[in-house]
Amino acid sequence: MDAEIRFFMTDKDEAEFIAVAEANVDEIDTTNPLKHRFLVGDCELFFTPTLIEDNVMYTGVFEIRIKNNDDACKNQIRANASYKKLRNWIKKNYWSRLAFINENKKNKLTPSRIHWLAPDAKAWKESDEKNHLLKLSKTSWMTFDIGF
Repeated sequence: MDAEIRFFMTDKDEAEFIAVAEANVDEIDTTNPLKHRFLVGDCELFFTPTLIEDNVMYTGVFEIRIKNNDDACKNQIRANASYKKLRNWIKKNYWSRLAFINENKKNKLTPSRIHWLAPDAKAWKESDEKNHLLKLSKTSWMTFDIGF
């Protein structure tokens, strides 16, 4: 199974998500601060935290990548269940009505239902809507706004 969910989180939101994850995975490896590994048996889920630099927040991602071959991990069913439980927690607790500014359509706001905004990140954005930006990545043209 290959799946992912993208989000915007502050450090406070991330700490809350990690606390929920700790109850749903066997171990969390944070030796790489740019990409944490959530271990479920011999399977791995990956959590890339949101990055905030100079009033710009870049998306983070929570993903599962499990091969369907002989090299696949043996705890796939449990890993998939853990991924779905954490993904559903995000969907239940985060704001989903973001829109991206589509430069190809005269800066028209276009709904995005695949990006999620955590509660503290939403407050961060609303505290200075003009100067606090939400972007897909450093190289992407996609800028998000709270909408719809």
